[in-house]
Amino acid sequence: MGELSIAKAVFLGALQGATEFLPVSSSGHLVIAQKLLGVELEGGGLVALDVCLHLGTLVSLLAVFWRDVLRILAAMLGRPISPAADNEGLSASDARRLGYFVLMGTIPAVIIGFSLKDFFESLFHDAFSAAVMLLVTGAILFGTRFVRRHPVDVPRMRWWHALAVGLAQALAIVPGISRSGSTIAGGLYLGLDRSLAARFAFLLAIPAIGGAAILQAGDLAALSHDILAAVAAGTFVSAVVGFVCVKWMLSIVKHRHFSWFAWYCWAAGLFTMGYLFFGS
Repeated sequence: MGELSIAKAVFLGALQGATEFLPVSSSGHLVIAQKLLGVELEGGGLVALDVCLHLGTLVSLLAVFWRDVLRILAAMLGRPISPAADNEGLSASDARRLGYFVLMGTIPAVIIGFSLKDFFESLFHDAFSAAVMLLVTGAILFGTRFVRRHPVDVPRMRWWHALAVGLAQALAIVPGISRSGSTIAGGLYLGLDRSLAARFAFLLAIPAIGGAAILQAGDLAALSHDILAAVAAGTFVSAVVGFVCVKWMLSIVKHRHFSWFAWYCWAAGLFTMGYLFFGS
């Protein structure tokens, strides 16, 4: 059985923090990395480790978007607060619309996640499937370079935009399909403004990651005391790296370099398939 050392946990945390927000699939990379590093934990240990690393990235999202989250919550409760004096501040009406759209976009992940929970969890042990799905993610990302500019801002956004992006997020439960990649690409394909596509995708990830962590909280009992320090270190690193990568990703999408990650996904998928076929 492969042990979880602090060094391995830190590496996995950095990998999770980067790949959760860069469009290259965190789940796929974790499955592959755990296989290559020989990390095997008893019972639900691997699932518990994944939950902790995802909680780290949830912290990084809240650290970046806490102002938006507060504005949305206040507006939906009928107590709007004045936005900060910056160009990114949400008006009360925009915050309310985004809040409803986030709730609506979460519905597909809830339905599909509950209906196919056992199936999706079985894929978290299949590195070959994750490699194949990385190739699919690459195709999704590459296609965005051909999207014409039809900017839809928050006031022009409609319920079906939110539902379609939410469906893209639901499909990203499959390891190897990037959550950020599929949701941002989905927004771009639907004509959302680049900044809004990234912003909405990341806001949509907050209830998705938080909800999944709550549902899998029982698996945390599978963590043995001898690896708690390693798990804590990995979670901390996941949060720090995630914060940096969210900021970077917002700039990448805005400056139209999003499709470049397709080449990485294809290379990573093919390398992993080759390793599984011919590696020792």
